Amino acid sequence: MSLFTERNTHINLSGEDMIQIAEKIGTWDKMWEAIGYLSTWNMSFSDVTIYRDGDTDLVAIYRDRDTANGDRKYVIGAVWHETHYGFHS
Repeated sequence: MSLFTERNTHINLSGEDMIQIAEKIGTWDKMWEAIGYLSTWNMSFSDVTIYRDGDTDLVAIYRDRDTANGDRKYVIGAVWHETHYGFHS
């Protein structure tokens, strides 16, 4: 497994999305922690795109730059569990 020294991170959340998530979970900090975790998880993939999924959850799709058509390599969900995010693949 090779580790990349840099990664393209695409956060596909609008300002409105982020406000709605933070209001629903009651904190900005835990949302940003989840985005940070998803952004830096497994640096063997060169690209990650993070999306909103439902009211509070996030989904990260990991790809390699050199794969044809940017095929998905791995997907992780950050699922809100009332007080914290859990990460599930």
